[in-house]
Amino acid sequence: MRRTFKVEGMTCVNCARTIEIALKKREGVKRVEVSFELGRVKVDFDEDRVSEEEIKLVIQQLGYRVVDEEDSKKDLIILAFSGISSLIIAFLMFVEVSGGIYIQLFLSTLVQVVGGWKFYKGAYNSLRNGVAGMDVLVSLGTTGSYIYSLLAFWGFLAGSPFFETNAFLITFVRGGRFIEETAKRKTLKLLKKLLSSQHAQVSVLQNNTEIKKNVREVMPGDVLLLRTGDLIPVDGIVLKGRAYVSEAVITGEPRPIPKEEGDEVVGGSIVEDGLIEVQAIRSFESSYLGKVSRMVEQALADKPKIQRIADKVSHYFVQLVILLSLLTFALWMLKTGDLQKAVQFSLAVLVISCPCALGIATPLAVAVGISKALTKGILIKKPSSLEVFPQIDIVVFDKTGTVTEGKFKVVKFEARSPEALDLALTLEQVSNHPIAKAIRDFAKSRGAKALQLTGCRELVGKGVECGDYFIGEFEKDLPSEGDLKKVALTKGDEVIAVFYLQDTILEKAHSVIKTLKSMGLKTVLLSGDREETTRRVARELEFDDFIAQVKPEDKKEVILSLQREGHKVAMVGDGVNDAPALAQADLSFAVPHGTDITKQVGDVVLLRGIEVLPQAFRLGKRVNSKIKQNLFWAFIYNLVGIPVASGIFYGAGIYLKPEIAGLMMALSSVSVVANTLLLHRDESK
Repeated sequence: MRRTFKVEGMTCVNCARTIEIALKKREGVKRVEVSFELGRVKVDFDEDRVSEEEIKLVIQQLGYRVVDEEDSKKDLIILAFSGISSLIIAFLMFVEVSGGIYIQLFLSTLVQVVGGWKFYKGAYNSLRNGVAGMDVLVSLGTTGSYIYSLLAFWGFLAGSPFFETNAFLITFVRGGRFIEETAKRKTLKLLKKLLSSQHAQVSVLQNNTEIKKNVREVMPGDVLLLRTGDLIPVDGIVLKGRAYVSEAVITGEPRPIPKEEGDEVVGGSIVEDGLIEVQAIRSFESSYLGKVSRMVEQALADKPKIQRIADKVSHYFVQLVILLSLLTFALWMLKTGDLQKAVQFSLAVLVISCPCALGIATPLAVAVGISKALTKGILIKKPSSLEVFPQIDIVVFDKTGTVTEGKFKVVKFEARSPEALDLALTLEQVSNHPIAKAIRDFAKSRGAKALQLTGCRELVGKGVECGDYFIGEFEKDLPSEGDLKKVALTKGDEVIAVFYLQDTILEKAHSVIKTLKSMGLKTVLLSGDREETTRRVARELEFDDFIAQVKPEDKKEVILSLQREGHKVAMVGDGVNDAPALAQADLSFAVPHGTDITKQVGDVVLLRGIEVLPQAFRLGKRVNSKIKQNLFWAFIYNLVGIPVASGIFYGAGIYLKPEIAGLMMALSSVSVVANTLLLHRDESK
């Protein structure tokens, strides 16, 4: 059984790792996928050995919350309490009030217990599972400063207590996390809306009675009642009524499309105006929206190489910081014998260090990038491909169905047998190729009827054979017809019929090629079609080069030969016949046909066609740039911050108090979030 749990409280990749390790230790749990970005935990488990409630309990015992809806009110209240208490403590440090030191002690203790409990719990559970996270550093830093102040207050240590330090530390860190979580929650609103659609309630008609069902319970044949504003959850056929339906999320077409009886509607569309009854033709899992949802979830589970490295560094970084903190304490004690200075500097080292910024630098940029891409009709299936975008120097396009409409039309027909159309219809029913569909439609329009033939099979890239009959491309003994595609129906060596077809170039293909070339990318047209036809298309669209008459199985070799020449190659194709070439390419883009996107093998699916390809390159490069910027900032921050916090420049009057170090640590995470959110701006860049 598989269940998805919404979990709050995960603040970094180490939190996600803690949950994953703990659940995998549980008997009966087969597989665990934790998405820190979406706050989701997916678990495959044997319900005979472990229950859903037991899985929830494991997560909750780790200090995280399994929730039905997002609720940040509690965190906001605790943050407000900690902040107000910290300000009161700071005020009492400068204004003498009777019993002021006791008030400071009382408020500092409350903040340490109430505000710091979250960090204690997180630190305990992460250490118990062998993972050192940010909570460990915060817990050590705040506890150390509180205990030192307590001992100084009771006279066990020389010096004055600094009750404001632990209070401000907790306030700053919680404040930083609250800002980070709020920004991340807003950023991922689109993704969560898409993915939460699988838990939506829909209106279903049964015996003329309207009932509510979970969208996952909708089966083919069920009739849905959809009103103005409703999301169409599954693919279906309009049975009754009329409505204007927006398919902007899917096709990018801003104008609502009228739908009436007999028309097909696609899951993910929205009823702009009207009332319709729709019969489901696919379940949610098989519908367009379900497939996209599944792909998005799979995408967020994938990690770029740079993120996997950062996760490892983040894990061991905490252990290194603790050692540096102890070393700082020891050196200052040996050098000065001043316990207060030694404690302050060692605490500053603990709290200024920020593996959190390092940990969220990549996953947050990836999540924002996927969300942004989806709004543009670009589905990034493999986030690891984001690292490849800047390296690409050649883009290879398949011709048919990619830069052309892929909707062939029979413009001329020659029959040499009265059964020609019936035979053509029967053979082409085996294939889903655009040419086969065009011939089927043409035959049906002429009143053709399917015959009873056995042993029919498709020969990929060639045609369809059925016993002695064959239909496919044919040049022998046929006159030239310009660049029209000739398809012949034969029986042995006898030509029974000839179909002349034409494909049209996509209206926006020219601007796409022109834009890619302006970005410094070389463009190549690759086709199995005749050289004359391929040359015409390449010339009209101003491709840099073209390669014609390439069989599907040989397209991979073309890509491989370009790679051997030292090029980084991107391939754009329809994802079916081009599968080997797409798999070989360094970066692959699939153009879906209709709603059947499961056939696509590309790293990226261009949901709205090639017109969004330039945007995909721009966004891919920008996300990759943000990841590098974030990691650079996190690295430099720690490289500079730790030496300053340790007191190396104390002689020059440059040093950090622990609470200031805590503020800088919180701001480092917030800065990474803020920098990432800039992806939502300057879309034209």
